[in-house]
Amino acid sequence: MRAFRRIVTGHDRDGRSAIVEDGDCPHVEITADATVVNLWLHEGRPDNADGYHDPVGPGVPLAPPARGSVLRVVEFPPRRPGTAPYVHRTESLDYAYVIDGEVHSVFDSGETLLRAGDVLIQRGTNHAWDNRSEVACVVLFALLDAEPLDPAEDGMGTGPAATSP
Repeated sequence: MRAFRRIVTGHDRDGRSAIVEDGDCPHVEITADATVVNLWLHEGRPDNADGYHDPVGPGVPLAPPARGSVLRVVEFPPRRPGTAPYVHRTESLDYAYVIDGEVHSVFDSGETLLRAGDVLIQRGTNHAWDNRSEVACVVLFALLDAEPLDPAEDGMGTGPAATSP
């Protein structure tokens, strides 16, 4: 995966806006299914007046922290023959923006093909990412902690399932 430049702003000692960090994001994790660059993370309500410290550390979990969020870039390689995509669910509201390539987002009942420029709003659903192409797919994710979901009571299952074209 290519490096992602991370520029973080803050304030100098006189309260003026300033760049406090500018460089390649060092938080890269390689898993069996993807390469993940965790760009930013916060717990609770962010405090922009705090002095700067890098809030991302090693081993950031898939879900965002309680009342927090995480911003990351994920590169999904083409699926290896004989492997199944990783089905998972987080208690979060996720915004996914496809930067490059294409990937299928697979649900309990249906799937859709996402291409560069597409945005998916994921609301606590079971899902998997399945790259059936021959090139890597890069997706920017913003995950926001959300209230736990009871699928039997949320009314989300009333619409038609999305299918790929």
